[in-house]
Amino acid sequence: MTCTKPNKGSIDRRSLLMGLGATALSACTSRVQTPLETRIETENDPLSRFRLFADDGPDEWLKHLHPRQSSASSSDGPNVLALSGGGEDGAFGAGVLVGWSARGDRPDFDLVTGISTGALIAPFAFMGRDYDNVLTRVFTQSDASDIMRMRPFQAVFSDALFDTAPLAALIQENTPPSFLRAIGQKHKAGNSLLVVTSELDSARASVWDMGAIAAAGQYDLFRSIMRASAALPGLFPPVNLRYSADDKTYAETHVDGGVHMQFLAVPNFAFTTPDQKLKGGHIYVLINNTLNPGPEVVGRTALSISQQALTTTGRANALLQVNATQLFASERGLRFSVTSIDPNAGIVYDPSDRFSSTYMNALYRHGAKRAESGTLWLNG
Repeated sequence: MTCTKPNKGSIDRRSLLMGLGATALSACTSRVQTPLETRIETENDPLSRFRLFADDGPDEWLKHLHPRQSSASSSDGPNVLALSGGGEDGAFGAGVLVGWSARGDRPDFDLVTGISTGALIAPFAFMGRDYDNVLTRVFTQSDASDIMRMRPFQAVFSDALFDTAPLAALIQENTPPSFLRAIGQKHKAGNSLLVVTSELDSARASVWDMGAIAAAGQYDLFRSIMRASAALPGLFPPVNLRYSADDKTYAETHVDGGVHMQFLAVPNFAFTTPDQKLKGGHIYVLINNTLNPGPEVVGRTALSISQQALTTTGRANALLQVNATQLFASERGLRFSVTSIDPNAGIVYDPSDRFSSTYMNALYRHGAKRAESGTLWLNG
């Protein structure tokens, strides 16, 4: 199947290249910082009830991970769904979840995590099949104009090539108060929803307890975190996360969680703790990308070579994470399954036409078909 470029909402190659050229020029300009009202210090973090850091130890993690309330034994393993980043390739993950529901064996997850485009999918995956219609609508009826808009040439002196005000509006539209209240209720019932962002100034990965945020009624913070986790540096602007407490307003600047990791399935500390055998439990990793792509001819330009190098680095890191997570699961008696886009599916990606509706629809159908047919998982 070959996908052609749609006319509606497409970002033409010339505009994209002009923007990327502007980014290169901006490296020669002085750095301009917007002063924050109050910096959040790690030692006295007013957001500690809502977030932890990826490199924290077990004590902090246990504050945000619930024991399984439905389990007869504390040794029962959890059902975990980890959703990776991938930009418009998130349409694959959306299709997978909808097709999995149609097959009838999609579990109710104890823990759902999301990074980048995975963070946009995660709240709806967390709430279950009743929200499959939202995933279908967002990933099959949206295009570039619903996600971003090109900034004028002055973007050379700003923080990104594109403005994501359309994405903010899309998030707002699909996360009404009733939906966020339902997330808060599920959080109180013992399920966990985590989203990762990268804090720009401290260079640390923040892991946000989205259920706790929803339960506290902090709906603007919830939506801003979703937007921040998908803020690809250089392409999309960083997001200022603001929070008021004790008559002070705190703010931090966050970008795409994929800066630090491709997905989150196991806390860092757990890889070095003594083995504990668990009874049951399953880790599902959904990669919104190809793990083993076929060879392709790369243009001999600085832009093409740089893009290929970054893509290769991301895939290599994803494979390392997949292998480490699989080993962790095996040592602790957990089942492990991973899936990714089939490089032989014949779905053609045009990097000059970001968030093409035609491309995303093809990926959505690819994911749904594999999930319904039972050919989704590469192992497990």
